Amino acid sequence: MSSSAQSLLSFIDNSPTAFHVVDGLATELMAQGFEKLEEKDTWQIKEGGNYFVCRADASIVAFRAPSQWSVNSSFKIIGAHTDSPSLKIKNKPTSTKEGYQMLNIEVYGGALLTSWFDKDLLIGGRVLYQDEEGAVKQILVQLPYRLRIPRLAIHLDRTVNKEGFLVNPQEHLCPILGLDEDIDFEAWITKETGIQGQLLSWDLFLFDAEKASFGGVNNEFIYASRLDNLGSVHAATQALLSSTYHAHDFLVAAFFQHEEVGSTSQNGADSNFMETVLKRIVLAFTEQQEPFFQAVASSLFISTDMTHAVHPNYGSAHDPNHKPMLNKGPVIKSNANMRYATDAFSIAKFKQWCYKAGVSYQDFCNRNDMGCGSTIGPMVAANLGMATIDVGNAMLSMHSIREMAGTHDHQMMIDVFEAFFDS
Repeated sequence: MSSSAQSLLSFIDNSPTAFHVVDGLATELMAQGFEKLEEKDTWQIKEGGNYFVCRADASIVAFRAPSQWSVNSSFKIIGAHTDSPSLKIKNKPTSTKEGYQMLNIEVYGGALLTSWFDKDLLIGGRVLYQDEEGAVKQILVQLPYRLRIPRLAIHLDRTVNKEGFLVNPQEHLCPILGLDEDIDFEAWITKETGIQGQLLSWDLFLFDAEKASFGGVNNEFIYASRLDNLGSVHAATQALLSSTYHAHDFLVAAFFQHEEVGSTSQNGADSNFMETVLKRIVLAFTEQQEPFFQAVASSLFISTDMTHAVHPNYGSAHDPNHKPMLNKGPVIKSNANMRYATDAFSIAKFKQWCYKAGVSYQDFCNRNDMGCGSTIGPMVAANLGMATIDVGNAMLSMHSIREMAGTHDHQMMIDVFEAFFDS
């Protein structure tokens, strides 16, 4: 397997939540010479400089400035999302059932709920507290205690294999925290995190305790949580870091939270984050607004999100002429109703980058009698008026707690992204 695939596994293991994703990316970018910008400050951007900016701790935009900026400079942007379907801990986090202390959760995104049962689960996210001076501070946490959502034994559910496993998320999906009915969750979190001050709030999620790994008789598969969409985030980041300075164009990697719940938030792809960052980049070089609109008109956006490989046991779920395979290269995603932002122009450009990289490509289009999901692509395309294509690597078990992708696809996508940045 490639070193990029090995790196992806480590990245996933170190990124249990969107907050950890952005924190890890910020650390890596700074180690590579990128300067952190703050939205509340005045930006000083130099030709040939490397920068990034975060919003709400779970979205990030990183970019390389061209070595020779002009009014003809444009943006080459790759976008993805940092979040994955999960179970989020409620504000009143505990309750008691049948002598067990339970953890109260709500479902975040379109999780495949049955996959969360009988798995070892950990808690991670961010905790906010008031320090001794009264300031609000936060820390990222990963707690070491394993929890479970146990299945009901087949002896007590005799029809489950014939009638299916039906999950009521209110009644059946709360993990067992322990047998101690007197667990004070806030005191427990305060002790385990070692914070000095008053615990105020949290964004805490459950995640799979099992590490990412390779599988298959030739290690041709990746088994991991959150491949959708950390596989895309990692590929875009690697391409940005390996790219050389572009003489005329800005090279941008933009990663947003909340795609799995619609992207309508302070830092989602449907917010003003992308537009604000791009405008401020141009304004750092000129006080005129016209160059921004000129730049957008000649820019390209790659929306990259994992896509559905054909399933060997459910082949009929696919259009018979659009059955992406694992390890056969990037997938171009199209939809006549613009659930994907792809059009003929953006397909033509993406094929050029594939040819340049020496990488094969595949096509995906839904069955005509089946609804189509969407991505950040249409939102960004509509908000910015920018030419956009939706692509992704093929995968199985999408939105399961543990997903499956092709080992070799990852490097191929990086190669195409590098060709895009270098074009």
